[in-house]
Amino acid sequence: SRRTPRRGARNVAQRALPRVDWLGNSTGWEDIEEKSIFSVNWRNEHGVLAISSIVLFVYQLVRIAILRQPPTQPEVWITTAIYLPWIFLCWRDTPKLEEHYRVTFYASCGWAIMSLASLHSSMLQAKFPALAFDILAAGNVVFAIACVYFYSYHWSRMWRHLVQGRFRPLWIPGLLGLMCLHALTPADFYKRLDDEGWWKTVCQIYTDEWWWVADVRIIELFVTASALWLIVLHIQGVFTGMKNAALVVIGTIFAPLIIMVLESTWLRASSWQHYLMVGPKYW
Repeated sequence: SRRTPRRGARNVAQRALPRVDWLGNSTGWEDIEEKSIFSVNWRNEHGVLAISSIVLFVYQLVRIAILRQPPTQPEVWITTAIYLPWIFLCWRDTPKLEEHYRVTFYASCGWAIMSLASLHSSMLQAKFPALAFDILAAGNVVFAIACVYFYSYHWSRMWRHLVQGRFRPLWIPGLLGLMCLHALTPADFYKRLDDEGWWKTVCQIYTDEWWWVADVRIIELFVTASALWLIVLHIQGVFTGMKNAALVVIGTIFAPLIIMVLESTWLRASSWQHYLMVGPKYW
């Protein structure tokens, strides 16, 4: 009888605490009928672009990790010929999806535009520095809009889930990791605006920096598209649930980061040190 008030108080406290859904059980993923990858219709424009990008990325991984050669102009234009139509088709077909998917797909289109802009900017900077900067500036505007749209929605969604008792904390590392990676882009552009000689100085010290930046953007394009393909497979009942979500987070955020940092170790390039550097303005 003495324990009854304590139990009552403990029950009240437990009810007051937010419920945590560690494994995503409240998503209804278990109700999705699992289908085979062979059930997916690849005979359309999306399938052609998906297969083309995979083939191209296999070559690019070989070039980056084994041949250790810089990207060429033909490779950049082939990359553009694949991902520019992909952006258009993705934007066109996104209204067919549910709202929380639409936010990710629209934002990904903006991020892909930034990746293409930065890729072309890095290839043009030696001969056409003014044009390279203008292309990069336009990409940064699109990128900023996409990030505000994406993160304002998803952080408010996390709060809503917390209040509703279906908070999923395993989503937080992926969201924070993506935010940290995305924060590097405005940090880089701010330093270029603050001191127009900063980037030129960086490239004089790290002579392969343009090469590394181009490869970073190439990797970004593929993993951005891959994340959306995995979401589409999940929607279609192929490779669903937590295993899909885990692959999206690990395979399209943390694994690419490791590849990028590793490449900077065998190139004369900086993956983070240049953010601590200053240009002629501060000499």
